[in-house]
Amino acid sequence: MKKNLVILFIVIVLGVLSGKEIYNKINDVYALNNRNDNYVYLLQLGVYKNKDSMQHDTADINNKLVLKENNNYYVYVGVSRNKDNLKKISSIYNKMGYNLYYYEKEIDSEEFLENLEQFDLLLLNAKSDFEVESINSVILSSYEEMVLKNKNP
Repeated sequence: MKKNLVILFIVIVLGVLSGKEIYNKINDVYALNNRNDNYVYLLQLGVYKNKDSMQHDTADINNKLVLKENNNYYVYVGVSRNKDNLKKISSIYNKMGYNLYYYEKEIDSEEFLENLEQFDLLLLNAKSDFEVESINSVILSSYEEMVLKNKNP
């Protein structure tokens, strides 16, 4: 009798924990799919006054966006609408000794925003740094192709 009660208790606890995990994932997906603004978060690595300095300091970073604005070079290493995903990306660069900053930016490209929703779902489920870096690389390339090139045809 006691053995059955212990097993029943363990099964109930495991069921509650599993249900909570599934509920949290569904809420994350729902929040991503029902966001009605055009804002994304950018992970900024730094701002540089000259190109040589920027290239020297970021030589070991393969996946990055470099935007020249107001005679400065802004280096971004991540784009997402989900702060948990930004934390995953940040942890990779923090291990390399970089400090990153979060910025919000409005994006006009609906196509990019729709693609980013799908990439964010993939990032949410990514387990390894390699997976995170691979997905992030595609996101940065997409940003460059869909947002930057459409701005400056």
